[in-house]
Amino acid sequence: MDYAIDMLETHKKNLEKHVKKTNLMKTDMREASQKLHRITELKKAIKTLKSKNRKP
Repeated sequence: MDYAIDMLETHKKNLEKHVKKTNLMKTDMREASQKLHRITELKKAIKTLKSKNRKP
């Protein structure tokens, strides 16, 4: 379970870096909004997995 959480967090960080590094908000607003939506979904998935991982 920890491995899955780590992979999701890594993917989220990479997407955030890509959006910031390439200035997607200025160059391609549609692609930027799609990537930001994916980041939001990843955050929700990470939160869900972490809460399920804590329960005995």
